[in-house]
Amino acid sequence: MNELDILSPGQRLKEIRKKMKLRQGEIAGEKFSKNYISMFENNKRSINAINATYLSSRINEYAKIKGYDININASYFLKSDVDLARDKCEKWLEETEVNLKTSENECILNLSKTIHISSKYGLNGYRAKALYLKGIISLHNERYQCAMTQLLGALVYYAKENDFVYVSDIYEKIGIILYNKRELRQALVYFNLSYEITRNIKVLDRSKLEELNYYIALCYYEMEQYVMAQKMLGLIETNSNKISELANRINSVLAV
Repeated sequence: MNELDILSPGQRLKEIRKKMKLRQGEIAGEKFSKNYISMFENNKRSINAINATYLSSRINEYAKIKGYDININASYFLKSDVDLARDKCEKWLEETEVNLKTSENECILNLSKTIHISSKYGLNGYRAKALYLKGIISLHNERYQCAMTQLLGALVYYAKENDFVYVSDIYEKIGIILYNKRELRQALVYFNLSYEITRNIKVLDRSKLEELNYYIALCYYEMEQYVMAQKMLGLIETNSNKISELANRINSVLAV
């Protein structure tokens, strides 16, 4: 089965039964009729936890006899297609976040699968997270137009959900894209938006504010507004090589 195909509970039973070359009557055992199995496989009957436990037990017994590496539990037949879609999206996103810095092609594949499945089943939160992560990868690889489209797609969801942490981060990333495209005034707008949101978030992230102050100072420097650039750097308490370097460049210009 293609991993993008998500089967109904009955279809899952039919697939595994055929894989093990079992007849419906063999799966039914003494508890069910062949007709019940047929109706369940064709999505005409639902199943409860007791019956799902019995069916999974029958499958595992036959798997052991026939030498198949199969061991399922009741949830295999109780989970809806939406539940399985959610499980797949969570798995792919988790793998992506673990491998984000090591295996780009695999990450992009996982994110594309997540976007496809989450869009099909209306799992908007997973779709937004996948678009966000795709945007990060595109930005890292200087595919700025792709990154902008992906991040804006994620922003629509996070803004609607009032998830200000993600909104602030996306605004910052958009600012970086615009800065790299030399659209400095627009970049400054997004850095300032990110700064204001971060400043008002309940749990204040001071390192984030200092990072944004650096980008704001950098924009002012590139726009030859050196006094404003110096003022923004003055708000940064933590020192680093990039901050010292920018401060020296500003001081050199102002000293002339």
